[in-house]
Amino acid sequence: MAIQITAVLCEGPHDVAFLVKIIKSEGFKNIDNLKISEFPTPIDLLLKSEVSKSNIEDLNLQEVRQALLPTNALLKDNKYLFFYSLGGDGKKNLRSKIVLDFLSFVPNNEEITVTPLDTSFSILYFFDSDEKGVESRVSELNKEIEEILNEKPFNSHKETKKIKDIKFGSFVFSGDDNNKGKLEDILLPLMVLNNEDIFSNAHHFLSDHFNDDRLFPLKMEIENDVLVEKRADKLKKKLKYDSSKSIIGTVGQLQKSGSSNVVCISQTDYLTLEKIRNNKKCQEIVSYLNDFLSV
Repeated sequence: MAIQITAVLCEGPHDVAFLVKIIKSEGFKNIDNLKISEFPTPIDLLLKSEVSKSNIEDLNLQEVRQALLPTNALLKDNKYLFFYSLGGDGKKNLRSKIVLDFLSFVPNNEEITVTPLDTSFSILYFFDSDEKGVESRVSELNKEIEEILNEKPFNSHKETKKIKDIKFGSFVFSGDDNNKGKLEDILLPLMVLNNEDIFSNAHHFLSDHFNDDRLFPLKMEIENDVLVEKRADKLKKKLKYDSSKSIIGTVGQLQKSGSSNVVCISQTDYLTLEKIRNNKKCQEIVSYLNDFLSV
């Protein structure tokens, strides 16, 4: 049976957690527990290369943490989905590296290849539209891909195009106006549904106790051989506050104490199978994914 390997490129871990939960509603199973050697070639070789980082002794801890590895993997009918959390839409170089890695796997008649027959490669992008709008996001993505492949793949999001034997697709998250917004505009209403009192109380807690001054972190410094603690006063040091992310983490503690938002999204019961199947936005994502994988 033919094997399809798809890299799903996301902005952050919350996107991955949300998408994995939605896609599992279509019968995909989690295969995170597989050993690297059990994944199909050549993705196993790519993962081994990233893990080993041949000159690892020359890397610092931060560089080791930045190994380009998927955070999750799903499988259904020989269709492998590898989810990457790339730390924001500005990480063009990381996304470009994955495209180039996949290009190197495409069989060339003039070269010996490690890629088995009947193996195909796909790359699927997920972005927030934010305040830029869907069209602007797609335009940015077109420029990014064109720099590598000399061809623009999309006229709009939710399209599919094959370039140099790699299938490309994109989906842009937006709110009710289908133009601007972000993942939380889809996720939060789903989580709030049937949990209105919990979220209302969490909202009041956050709004009552939020203090903008505390976004400037305390830092320890040595002054005149004495350890002192001072609050940062430069704007570039200010921590970022996102009320929607904070409320997810707050309500999640009722079920998964001490857990990150990723765990709160993926393992709590605020996002159920019934909600996913009855939500227009979720089903829009599912429908596009099914179409993308079947082309």
